[in-house]
Amino acid sequence: MRRRAFLTVALALSAGLSACSKGDDPAGGDFSLTDHTGAPFSLSSQRGKVVMLFFGYTMCPDVCPTTLSKLSAVASRLGPGAAQVKTLYVTVDPDRDTPAVLKADLELFSLDALGLTGTRAQIDSVVAQYGASYKIVPTPESAAKYSVTHSTSLYVLDQQGTVRLTFPYEATADEIVKGVQTLLAPTTK
Repeated sequence: MRRRAFLTVALALSAGLSACSKGDDPAGGDFSLTDHTGAPFSLSSQRGKVVMLFFGYTMCPDVCPTTLSKLSAVASRLGPGAAQVKTLYVTVDPDRDTPAVLKADLELFSLDALGLTGTRAQIDSVVAQYGASYKIVPTPESAAKYSVTHSTSLYVLDQQGTVRLTFPYEATADEIVKGVQTLLAPTTK
């Protein structure tokens, strides 16, 4: 744990990421859900790639579409390196975010991303693994009947599936690019 915290801080500093969180490292780890094509998904299937993971929902009015737009810009700025990066969008609203709904939402963005859903218990387990949070807020006066408040951090996992960087919502695309490039850089040992 201490080594990971050091690496997170070292990577953040080397990438000039003054906004990265420190001290509240999520445990992360493998999980299994269903992707937006309806196929089973396991995080371990992404070994060898850098993964950008965040939690949200398709009816989100602001944070989620803004994050998806930002990550589209990140992918564009990575150029050929984007082929080594996968974005995972885990819904915190599995009752409404079916695979088909997630697929339609992601088609609005120029991003090689997978939308992930599952049972409420599966989602809650992944949320807890990554130290994220969400809350269903009833809005009976609205057509949607409820909204979902949720944490907005972006987790960047290395090629072995370990959380190496955490970015707050306010992080810029350039800051995220620098962090991802640090993880994509070949290691010299």
